[in-house]
Amino acid sequence: MTLPSLHDATASALGFRYQERYALLQLLEIKDDEAAVAVEALDDVQLKANGIDLLEQLKHSLAPNPTPLTVKSTNLWTTLRIWCELFPKLEIESTQFALITVAPIADKSPLHSLKTEGSDRSLLLAELQAEAERVVEEVEAAKLEGKSKPHQKRVSGAAALLSLSASQREALIQRISIQSDVATVSSLEEKLAKRLDTYPSTQRKTLAARLTEWWDRQMVLSFDSKRDRFVKRHELLEQLSETSAMLTSEALLDSFSSKQPPPVFDTHEMLAKQCELVDALPAMVKRARVSEWQARNQRAAWSIEAPSKHSKIVEYDERLVLDWTYKHETACQNSEAGNEEDRVANGFMVLRWALEDAAQEVGSIENTVTSPFYVRGSYQVLSIEGRVGWHPEYRERLGFDE
Repeated sequence: MTLPSLHDATASALGFRYQERYALLQLLEIKDDEAAVAVEALDDVQLKANGIDLLEQLKHSLAPNPTPLTVKSTNLWTTLRIWCELFPKLEIESTQFALITVAPIADKSPLHSLKTEGSDRSLLLAELQAEAERVVEEVEAAKLEGKSKPHQKRVSGAAALLSLSASQREALIQRISIQSDVATVSSLEEKLAKRLDTYPSTQRKTLAARLTEWWDRQMVLSFDSKRDRFVKRHELLEQLSETSAMLTSEALLDSFSSKQPPPVFDTHEMLAKQCELVDALPAMVKRARVSEWQARNQRAAWSIEAPSKHSKIVEYDERLVLDWTYKHETACQNSEAGNEEDRVANGFMVLRWALEDAAQEVGSIENTVTSPFYVRGSYQVLSIEGRVGWHPEYRERLGFDE
C-alpha cells in the first residue's frame, strides 16, 4: 500500500527540484548578460532581466496526464492569491508574472489569451471575477447555514482577487503570461544538454550533469545566506567555461571527496564479506562503504569524460595492487604457523592499512587529487573484484579461485 505522506513528500521534493532546474535553464537561455535569478525569493522563481522582475509560479505534476487548466483550477487560484497579495508591494510597471505548468490548458478556455502578449483579456477577467464572486458567496452561505465550507483550496485566492480594485485586477491580468505543456523535471537535464549545442557533442551530457551539480550547490549556499540570493548569468557562464575546459583537459579533477552517499545506499555484498573475514570494526566498515561509493562514482565520472582518463585509472589500479601485494604477502607469511585468530588479526592489519595509511604510502593517482578517498575507495572496489583482499585466505574463502 502506498502511503500518501510519502507520495506527498516525493511530489514536494520533485517540485522544488523542478524550480531549481527550470531557473538554471532559463538563466542560460535569457539574452541579457546582467540577468540574475533566485529560487523561492518573491516567488517560486524570480528572474531579473532586461529591466523587468519576472515572478514565476511553477506547477509540476507526477501524473502522466495532468488535468487541463481552467478558470476553476486550484493551481490557478493558489497562484492568483500569491500575486494579488504581492501586487500592492510591487513596482508594477517593471513587474511581470508567469505561470509555468506541465499541464495543458483546457480547450476553449479564456486562459489561452495569456499565451499571447498584448492579447484581449477582457473575457478572461470577467470569468475570473465571476468565479471569484461565486466561490466567496458559496463559502459565506455555507458559513451562515453552519455547513462545511466548500472551495477551501480556492477561497483565499478568490478573496485576494476581489480585494484588488478593478484597475488593479486589470493591470495584473495584463501582466500575466502562461506556458503550458512544459517539460517535466525528468527531462530538464536532457533539455539542458541539448541547449549546450556550442560545445562538443561528446561533452554535452557530462557538462550538463556537472553544471547541475554546481547549480545545486549555489542554491544551498543561497538559502543558507552564504552567497548572494541571486545567481547572476555571468557566474553561470564562467562556470560553464571552466567545466568545459576541465573536461577537455587530460587532468583528473576531484569531484567526489566532499560528497557523501545518500542516507540509504547499496554496497556490494563482497565488500561486507571481505570485512567480515577479518572482524572489521563497525567504523572501519562504514569508512569502507562510504569511500567505495565515492571512488566508484569518481571512477565512472572520469571514464565518461575521456578514454585517456579511463586508461589512467587502469594503470593506477596496477600500482595499488602491487603495493597491496607487499602487505598481503607479509600477512600471509606471518600467519603460516599460526591459527585462525592470527590470520584474522593479520588480515585486519591489511584492511586498516588500506583505509588509513595506503593513501600516503602509495601516493595519489594525480597531483590534482589530494584527498585519500580515492585510494581507500579504489581498494574497496578492487576487493569486490577479488583483485585484493584482507584475510590471508580470502580467495579460497570467498570463492575467487573457483
